Amino acid sequence: MKVLEEKVISISEAKKILEERKKERDFVYEQKICLEYLEKTSTLTKAKLEKLMSGLSKIAILKPRHCALIINNLPTTEDEVKIIFAKERTNLKKDEIKKIVDIVNSVV
Repeated sequence: MKVLEEKVISISEAKKILEERKKERDFVYEQKICLEYLEKTSTLTKAKLEKLMSGLSKIAILKPRHCALIINNLPTTEDEVKIIFAKERTNLKKDEIKKIVDIVNSVV
């Protein structure tokens, strides 16, 4: 199998993709398990996801991969944001961390 494209997506987006593909054909065991997991962990509605993405995209330093990390973890404190970015090469300033927390708290 050859990988044609790689894209970072959130849990909600992955759930949507699998639900669409389930309509086309039956899933193998791994796909069923994955969809069950995504149904349990996906907590955002489409409107909340779009609002969160638009808010996070306004922070210039965040790449799509960082946005997906934030959406999947939904950090509600500054310490949680610091933990998410602990192994990243991105150095967030205090005001950027506060903006991320404010955006997540306004949506959740």
